[in-house]
Amino acid sequence: MALWGVVGFTGCDDNDDVTNLPEVIENAFNDKFPDATWVEWERKAGYYVAEFQQDGMDVEAWYDNQGSWRMTESDFGRNLTLLPEAVQTTFQSSGYSQWTVDDIDKYECPDKTFYLIEVKKAGQRDRKLFYSQDGLLLKDVEDKENDDVLPTISF
Repeated sequence: MALWGVVGFTGCDDNDDVTNLPEVIENAFNDKFPDATWVEWERKAGYYVAEFQQDGMDVEAWYDNQGSWRMTESDFGRNLTLLPEAVQTTFQSSGYSQWTVDDIDKYECPDKTFYLIEVKKAGQRDRKLFYSQDGLLLKDVEDKENDDVLPTISF
C-alpha cells in the first residue's frame, strides 16, 4: 500500500515525468551524484533532468539520451554570498545592485561554469545577468517566460 502511495504521488507531478529511465543515464547520474537525495526525473527540451537535493541545495542535472552529463544547475536562492567574490564585486558595482535579486543559480557544463542573477525593479523589465567565474558580465538580457537556460547556451 505504501509503495502504491509513492507511485501514485510521484506519477501526478508533471506530464514530462520519466517512468522508465534508461539504465545508462541512471548509472551516469549515480556515479556523478552518489549523495543525491529526493531524486525525481523528468524530460525537458529533449534531455533527461534529475531534480534532487544535495548539500541542502536544490539541484538539477541534465543528461542527453546517451547518458552524457550536459549541465548541472544549483539554486542559490537569493544568497549573494554563495557567489565567487569576483562575481559579487562586479554585481555590487553595477547599476543593478539596487535592484531586487529574485534568484541566483550556478551552472556547470563540461566546458564552462557561469552564474545567473535574476533581478527585478518596479517599473522596469526583469533582467537576467550571466557572469563568468571571474566576474565578467557575459550577457544581460530581458527575463522572458519560458526562456530556461539549456546545456546548449553560448556566450
